[in-house]
Amino acid sequence: MLLETYRTLRVVTKQVLGEEPVVLVDSQVPLEFHGNGYCGWCVPRGLLGSDSVVVDIGLGEDVSFSQSLIARYGCMVHGFDPTPRAVQYVKALEEPNLILHEFAVAARRGKAVFYLPNDAAHVSGSLSRAAHVGAGELEVDLVTFLDVFDLVGRQNIDVLKIDVEGAEYELIADSSFDQYAPRIRCLCVEFHHRWPNFGKRATIAAVERLRKLGFSCAWRARTTNEEFTFVNSYLA
Repeated sequence: MLLETYRTLRVVTKQVLGEEPVVLVDSQVPLEFHGNGYCGWCVPRGLLGSDSVVVDIGLGEDVSFSQSLIARYGCMVHGFDPTPRAVQYVKALEEPNLILHEFAVAARRGKAVFYLPNDAAHVSGSLSRAAHVGAGELEVDLVTFLDVFDLVGRQNIDVLKIDVEGAEYELIADSSFDQYAPRIRCLCVEFHHRWPNFGKRATIAAVERLRKLGFSCAWRARTTNEEFTFVNSYLA
């Protein structure tokens, strides 16, 4: 409890100093939490059922969010991650309701350089170059949101989670996201404004764009100010 209070006060202090973005929660839908303290989000209560589809972009070695949704609802989760360690980890789970797609999701199709973390203890790489990634590189296959919907085989996605180490800004900013936004009922995202090459303005711009596309903010992690849940306007 003391650690949680300290982390929350640290976020508030940085917001007062203008170092952290301020995102207002403007949707009051009932929520329930899934995942753990490191990798977790709230989703609207009653949103999901056994026939729901969740898309989890950026798996790493912690899929507790998806596992919690599967355990609670028995729904199908389509996970996207090209990182070798993440692929190995997810395959070893042998979770029948978690379908792995070894692709990175981006604004375009093709090949791209994927930057691996400098610290070998970490798993999360990125399509965006930063100071803490780039010690190793690999070429990965890119798919777009159109491909994601085709691979999932559904017209709508009930929950879309994006944790892609900075690449979320390009995904949300891309014009192709406009046509798919109405087909996403709930969006869970981790913003990486703590990276110097992005900063708080990148998150503020992304949130403003989401609001214009009909999303409202239903939840944010008070202790980190990085994990957010947005719901489509017809749920707010």
